[in-house]
Amino acid sequence: MIVPVEGAREGMEASSPQVSVVIASLVGAPFIDECLQSVKDQAEQCGAEVIVVACGPAKYAERLKQEFPWARVIPSLERETVPELRKIGVEHAKGAIIAIIEEHCLAAPDWLPRIVAAHASGTYGAVGGPVVDYAYPKLRDWVVYFCEYNGYLPPWKDSDTDNLGSANIAYSREVLVKYKDLVSNGYWEAGLHPRLLADGVKFRAVPEMVVHHRGPFPYGYYLEQRYWFSRAFAGCRSRDLPFTRKLAYLAASPLIPFLLLARMTRRIVEKNCRVGKFAQVVPLLIPVLIVYVAGEFVGYLAGPGDALLKVE
Repeated sequence: MIVPVEGAREGMEASSPQVSVVIASLVGAPFIDECLQSVKDQAEQCGAEVIVVACGPAKYAERLKQEFPWARVIPSLERETVPELRKIGVEHAKGAIIAIIEEHCLAAPDWLPRIVAAHASGTYGAVGGPVVDYAYPKLRDWVVYFCEYNGYLPPWKDSDTDNLGSANIAYSREVLVKYKDLVSNGYWEAGLHPRLLADGVKFRAVPEMVVHHRGPFPYGYYLEQRYWFSRAFAGCRSRDLPFTRKLAYLAASPLIPFLLLARMTRRIVEKNCRVGKFAQVVPLLIPVLIVYVAGEFVGYLAGPGDALLKVE
């Protein structure tokens, strides 16, 4: 159940900010607290609104309201998926630009100014930047970083792109409103982004638009999350795949962990991004990649089920 925000739609034209920052929160402290602190000063400087859709007991949303009175906190009392929580935030957002950041991430001090500058031309429907590590003290957190964000590692080139991640992205409000039916339909990289690109919406990579991914994540917890995420992702993607493609994936699945590791290694070496740390965590990555493929196998075969509801 979503608790409505009184007056959320009133006076939208008169008081519309340039940017709305939307954060879906399932995990809670300390992640959401640190994420909010990272955007506080720059949101004030840019006149941006910050919206947190807080999934959990009413007391969780109340705590956020008390400790972060400058943010708009929207309680979600029932368990929702991350895309659904983001959709709620988008529906309440008033900005011409809607920026998305994961609660696991911290925004660089100039994150919002970079977003505003990148959207200034009106050419791009979405702009995004790299996800940078946080010099984790434990190897298990490097595993999460390399596995989740190997496609978004620094450095980036300032250019048009077809590859932006939903942990660090900012859309034109017009684009999200036009495609609102897809916003809650699975993970955006699998559902929303391919449709936008197919329809000619332009994406831009902005190297200076940086967020830092935080830890810690217990290794066992991450293995479980990796399975649910992979099943949800594959289940969403499989809706648009012909049966022959699904069959080919299922047949090749025993080889896919090794192919994924090879692709990950190539990306990290090409970018020269934390190569030494990557070499250290390879033994811990192999079980994660096996679980990853197991989740995708089930997702392609049986669909997403309720996997999205189990992803945090």
